[in-house]
Amino acid sequence: MRILITGAAGFYGSHLTNLLLSEDNETEIIGIDNLLRHKDFPVDPFNVIENKEAFSKRFVLERVDFRSLDFRHIDSLNVDFVIHLAALASIPESMVIPKEYFQINELGTFNLIQELLKSRTQPFLIFASSPEVYGDPIYTPLNLDHPTRPRSFYAVTKLAGERHCMVMSEWYGYPVTIIRNFNTYGENQSNTYRGYPAVVPEFISKALLNQPIIIHGEGNQTRDLLYVRDAVSAYQKVVERPSQSRGEIFDIGTGIQTSILALAENIIELTGSSSEIFHTNKRPNDLAKLEADSTRVSEILGWAPSYSLSAGLSRTIPWYRTVLGKPQSVRPVT
Repeated sequence: MRILITGAAGFYGSHLTNLLLSEDNETEIIGIDNLLRHKDFPVDPFNVIENKEAFSKRFVLERVDFRSLDFRHIDSLNVDFVIHLAALASIPESMVIPKEYFQINELGTFNLIQELLKSRTQPFLIFASSPEVYGDPIYTPLNLDHPTRPRSFYAVTKLAGERHCMVMSEWYGYPVTIIRNFNTYGENQSNTYRGYPAVVPEFISKALLNQPIIIHGEGNQTRDLLYVRDAVSAYQKVVERPSQSRGEIFDIGTGIQTSILALAENIIELTGSSSEIFHTNKRPNDLAKLEADSTRVSEILGWAPSYSLSAGLSRTIPWYRTVLGKPQSVRPVT
């Protein structure tokens, strides 16, 4: 089997590559990445790879922008799957530079699928989306019957990408699966991300440095926090069972709501930090709560998360200790 992964050197891409290469098989992976993340997060993008021998033999990285792919290039690679992870992924940043988000996330995805339609091999497409497409929940847990009411340009571009992919499926019968990744965290997630870091790497980094942790609002807003190894296993399930996955949209999450305040307190405890928590103004249009209903992916593919929040954080925090060069605290992670 040959798999092309866009955004292969990113957070999701590196862990998915690690998972696919950890299997005792002959899967070959072609990674596509422009490596722009390295500018503000100068960490070896493949530091999470465990099977170094398989990585050296069965992984090839092409340092290009995924938007340069055309059908001739795709056909030359002779891949069975295209897993499209490459995207800009900051909600607040998308409100500052919306045109860049449109160009990369929506137009880039649209152009890629047009090339796939022209390809001779027509590989199965797996598109990575977001629960942000739902907007502020009317009810939780969120399921596929919930209306989509995006509240940021990032969310709009992901929903548009979904719709473009589903048109391919509905009109042309092209093999497509969409996965909406709830709030994923873990090793190799940027703690800077173009000046707009995600909440877990930001809180961990602040805690390890004993710096103040800033919470927007009271911290009562909740998120469904999914450890990255659980998240990428859903993509592996689709690769293993494409006929059952074809035309489906899957929500992947733990089905557990964790408040931002509780998350901060948990991280401070696990790191043994002396950080204090401070509250600032609530961000406009910050979603009040998120919780996934993963019933469909569970029923069809047998996927379910296996890591609790504490277990996931206990794997993640030591990695950031190493990156930040911080010694083990007096209250070690267990």
